[in-house]
Amino acid sequence: MTDNERLHQVQSHLILARTHRDRIKDGLTVITKGERVWVFDQNGRRYLDLEAGMTRPVHVGYGRKEIAQAAYDQMVKLCYFTPMEFANEPALRLAEVLSEMTPEKINQFFFVSSGSEAVESAMKLAKHFHFFRGERKRYKVISRRGAYHGVTGGALNVLGTVLPMRQVMEPLAPGTVFVESPYCYRCPLHLTYPSCDLACAKDVERVIQFEDPEQISALIGEPIQQGFGAYAPPKDYWKVIREICDRYGILLIIDEVICGFGRTGRWFGIDHFDIQPDLMTMAKGISSGYVPLGAVGCTDRVMDPIDIFHHLHTYSNHPVACAAALKNLEIMKNEHLIDRSWEMGAYFLDGLKTLESHPIVGEVRGTGLWLGMDFTLDKKKKTPFPPQRVIRITDRAKEKGLIIKTMGQALEFAPSLIIQKEEIDEAIRILDECIREEEKD
Repeated sequence: MTDNERLHQVQSHLILARTHRDRIKDGLTVITKGERVWVFDQNGRRYLDLEAGMTRPVHVGYGRKEIAQAAYDQMVKLCYFTPMEFANEPALRLAEVLSEMTPEKINQFFFVSSGSEAVESAMKLAKHFHFFRGERKRYKVISRRGAYHGVTGGALNVLGTVLPMRQVMEPLAPGTVFVESPYCYRCPLHLTYPSCDLACAKDVERVIQFEDPEQISALIGEPIQQGFGAYAPPKDYWKVIREICDRYGILLIIDEVICGFGRTGRWFGIDHFDIQPDLMTMAKGISSGYVPLGAVGCTDRVMDPIDIFHHLHTYSNHPVACAAALKNLEIMKNEHLIDRSWEMGAYFLDGLKTLESHPIVGEVRGTGLWLGMDFTLDKKKKTPFPPQRVIRITDRAKEKGLIIKTMGQALEFAPSLIIQKEEIDEAIRILDECIREEEKD
């Protein structure tokens, strides 16, 4: 047995996240190489990756040697230095670049290693803001049912979906309040937009009053939600939320970990809604997955009262990660990938819309190159489709050389922003086959 064969045995020493042991027993798929929007397994089989690495970070595609070179050059110049009391050039430059592309007043940044760490840091900054202003009772954070904000301690507290990830770790620290999400396809309030008058947004004020406004620090939300499958709220939803937060002195944290850096056809998802956040979290597309990197950005108003940020990660403001991110963002600008995301997203959405003729396809939606296909057992009643059957569609797709993923009763699509029309056409053809086969079963 060769070393390579031994490495790929089922009895691997590697722990896989969110992977049932029964699926591991069926045999590991080891991804060994990536090129553009394609990945290859240990047997040399090629897959069209419609999820940009499954967790959606690879915005510029696989195999970008210029990013690897930027990381190498920085490693040999300065591989690391502490984020306490000292700065480094790549972190300073990246903060300057981000200040020019984020919403106008977001102009101060702290770099971490992941989206979860970014969420933790944002909630800590919000607490620091109130603490140093003398409002030390403000500790509660409002999140939404269906939200995904990561799985570290504080981030897990505001996790409103993928429930076992939270439930196994309960009881959690107190201080999280959940409100309903704007999921109009299956409204949790059993109302219909626009006659509902944005009841899900306006009800946030009632919850705030019940919880005591003087105890609430922040409200956190994704501009477009992952939990229901790339679901965008009505246009005025975030304006209502912004007004409510302002009324009660609550900071608004917008989580751009998935939406940011062109995924939705704008630099940031909140750019579609014309509001000003107080804090923003970022990760994934900031480095296109070439190195671990996340960030939190905030306004001067948030930072001005804070004498010292009592927080530390060893790898915060990491010079190599920041250097790689700078090159990644340079590529995105030079190749106009934000505009391309919007154009290819519209093309992809049109193709997916043709599949709404299937009896089990309830709704197709998308913003830029982040799209969802909701399944149902009854189109009129919108009866939820069994999640295990949606998973069967992803298994069928993998057998045909297409990598896709589920989110609740939906399939979610988030390819690299460099995807071509012919690759989208191939994906639509395979999806059509998989859906037909599931209907027959």
